[in-house]
Amino acid sequence: MKHSELINQFREEIAKLALEVESSVAMGHFDINKICEDVICGLFRELYGFGNLRNLNGDEKQNFPGIDLADDEARVAIQVTSDKSLEKIKDTLKTVAGHGLQERYDRFIIYNLTKKQGTYSETAISAAAGDSLRFDSRSDILDHRDVSRKAANADPLRLKAAVDLLLAYTRGLDVGLAEEDFDPPEEPPELLGTNLVEVYFPPTLFIAEIVPEALKGKKGGKLRNHRQGVKDFSRENGPLVPSDFEASEGRLITFHDLEAGDNPFRHVIEEGTVEDFSPSDYYGIDEDHERTFKSLLRFTLQQKLYKHDVLWQHIERKFIFLPHRPKQNKRTENWTGQKASSRMVFERKFKTAKKDEVLSTRHFAFSVDFMRLDDRWYMALTPDWFFSFGDDYRRSFYGDKLLSGLKRMEKNRSVYDQFRFLASWLEDIDTQDLFSEESANTPTLSFAAPLKLPGGRALDERLWEPLQVQANDSLQGRLGSL
Repeated sequence: MKHSELINQFREEIAKLALEVESSVAMGHFDINKICEDVICGLFRELYGFGNLRNLNGDEKQNFPGIDLADDEARVAIQVTSDKSLEKIKDTLKTVAGHGLQERYDRFIIYNLTKKQGTYSETAISAAAGDSLRFDSRSDILDHRDVSRKAANADPLRLKAAVDLLLAYTRGLDVGLAEEDFDPPEEPPELLGTNLVEVYFPPTLFIAEIVPEALKGKKGGKLRNHRQGVKDFSRENGPLVPSDFEASEGRLITFHDLEAGDNPFRHVIEEGTVEDFSPSDYYGIDEDHERTFKSLLRFTLQQKLYKHDVLWQHIERKFIFLPHRPKQNKRTENWTGQKASSRMVFERKFKTAKKDEVLSTRHFAFSVDFMRLDDRWYMALTPDWFFSFGDDYRRSFYGDKLLSGLKRMEKNRSVYDQFRFLASWLEDIDTQDLFSEESANTPTLSFAAPLKLPGGRALDERLWEPLQVQANDSLQGRLGSL
């Protein structure tokens, strides 16, 4: 096998593994994290030369504090996690420092099984690490993209061993044995559901230089946040621009035709600087351009959903359903799964003693993540809830307590039903937008049905827990003292 083919095969297999972990975690299946510890242990042995790396949770004790893998000779320790948050990084470093593991190991690596954040606060990380623990977020927080780059420069024999290891995991077979060497399963394979929907976007991307005035701060200096500069400039000089654009290196990027005379950005771009690109020619340049393109997709989604009374809550980084009317206390959406149904997506609950005072405001919510697989774009949907107060829907002080109570009632199947509702609802609003006069000339995103993967092991449906129906689904009854 050619070296380039090995590199491509490694990249594809580890990307599939990351996607499988993300889908499993979204459905509440966290056992996959433990399974992946051994996979990552083998990959780091082959690609990073940590020949004595072992799984501490298996060799020494369950849930070893702060780290999962370690090579005592190389003095390297690794935490394997699917949580990419800054809080997880800080908690890991505090645990490591609290148990004095820096005396035993010189380097600590945090490997994210899905995908790490673009940036992390160095100040917060330094404070968590303290003076005795050395940790560099740029080189010590890794994910499958970092390992793929390492694999591209690996010795062919080690790369082949790493590919065989991944295949042994993804196929569920011993290395060197082909599937045809085994008797076929007694039960036919099933389709595996994912939390992914394929995303379609306009075929042309437009880019133009931003007028210098929009890039200047109030004191005349250059703004670092060019997108905010465009929004502030349009707010002061009118008309307001829509949300579906991104700005980078002094240029505005959007799916709107910037050469059209009625385009909404004509007053914030330099005349004669418009260029059009195929989206793939732009996001294929490098990771920075792909990151910018993902941000554009999210802003385009934000603009689309706002027209359907779904708001981007930027602090929590969630989309939340709002009422259609200001005084509306409940909002339901119809959808069709195995049968026609409806779902409550917004609800105000009032106090028992003071019926005109709001006790809690609950929004159905979801987060999204865009990813490219085999040059096709998908959106991962993670259902969630959000609790707010006030007319501007600020996060409730009691939101965490209310949310934890709600989460305890949910089962895996109910979470997956929430995802199915979201996918169905997105398809419905696509149809609405298709026949909407307002949306006819507005570039937007559209979505396919949820992605299903063939070849899953057949499961006995009788082993699934039945959905529990609460006799009284009122949070007010359980949390009325808040």
